[in-house]
Amino acid sequence: MVWYVFVIEAIVFAAIFTTVLFAVYHGDRMYSPECIHNYPSDIQEEYFKTHDKVDVSGKSQNVIVEKSCGVLMFTVILTVCAKIAGTTTFWQGFGIAFGLMACICADTCCTSGIVYKFDEVNDL
Repeated sequence: MVWYVFVIEAIVFAAIFTTVLFAVYHGDRMYSPECIHNYPSDIQEEYFKTHDKVDVSGKSQNVIVEKSCGVLMFTVILTVCAKIAGTTTFWQGFGIAFGLMACICADTCCTSGIVYKFDEVNDL
């Protein structure tokens, strides 16, 4: 297994992931009332006191399909990355995939912090 390939993959993967997130979720799409159903009921109640309730029942089937496609896409990407890194056993592949997802998780935490601070500055 080649570790410098893993590091390069992690950097490229994080850059692509961050670019896609910034390109897709900006402006009104970042704070969509359709996403409020993901929050606990007490937060939803407070939110809907000042906002109109949006019917999302028709979108649930699309969400299931989109999430299934996302899981399959990440599985293929992580499998290809593990093969490129030269893994020969299941556990090496698992370690590479886990490491790449840990890098994406760290990148997402840093990115959300940057976006939050940027939003805070724009609200002033």
